[in-house]
Amino acid sequence: MSPGEPGWSALRTRLSPIAARIFLDMLLPLAVAYGVVSFLADPTRLDTRELRANYLLMNTTQLFRVEANPFVAAVGSSAILMLCAIAGAVAIGVPAGVAYGWSSNRSLRTVAWSVSTLAASLPAFFWAVVIELAMILLWIQAGIRVLPTAGFGIDEHLVLPSLALGLRPAAYIFRLTGTAVEDIRHADYVRTAIAKGLGGPQILVRHVLPNAVPNIIGATVLGARGALSSLVLIEYVFIWGGAGLTFVQALGTGHFELATALALSFAIGSALLALAADLARAHVRVGP
Repeated sequence: MSPGEPGWSALRTRLSPIAARIFLDMLLPLAVAYGVVSFLADPTRLDTRELRANYLLMNTTQLFRVEANPFVAAVGSSAILMLCAIAGAVAIGVPAGVAYGWSSNRSLRTVAWSVSTLAASLPAFFWAVVIELAMILLWIQAGIRVLPTAGFGIDEHLVLPSLALGLRPAAYIFRLTGTAVEDIRHADYVRTAIAKGLGGPQILVRHVLPNAVPNIIGATVLGARGALSSLVLIEYVFIWGGAGLTFVQALGTGHFELATALALSFAIGSALLALAADLARAHVRVGP
């Protein structure tokens, strides 16, 4: 196919939006991240004495000193935390959003929306501190040890950081899912299905949920990108040995190559989430 043929023009027209998304969502963020981190990681420009004096970093295990491959270990630990947080957010946000959008109880809807507004408005590190203080209060006042408040482990140590990291994504997913279901609920084809005698569960499965999928995908990706940006603080508070905490420790001890690699991994993760959302929404068919 030559550049002058009509088919080539059609192909170029289809590829242009994809190329633009790849550039804006992946190549540009990676280039900016690489430039900024490379500049800051230059020993002649960065004085790490303040980081070395940080009390928290002085009393936490630095994974890259004991792991055979510190980059893989750190990224893998963060991936586990992210996966648990987003899976929990979807498991809570989607059913709650569907129930909200399908419900006619104004009191319950008002309370649910207010709770989601509170969860979405406050930053992730606030919820991390609140959760830690609640656990400490239970221990001091009642002698009850519910869950560990710090440390790394694919066990009960995973619960609190996943909860703190997943609260805001759960609120996003709930709100966007609820809004989508409510809008679809009043669509003409849903009213027609009701007039034909279809029950609520059938309408939900056949008409409402399939058309709400793009919104759920968008909300999940939005929540995941937000969680990714909060990952460093959550790992810092709970001393979770993932990429965020290891990045700060790497800067503090002069491991600039590791710090650069970890920073780029965050940029790549965010870019991949954006591209995955575009591809998923492009392949979801909606309609009555």
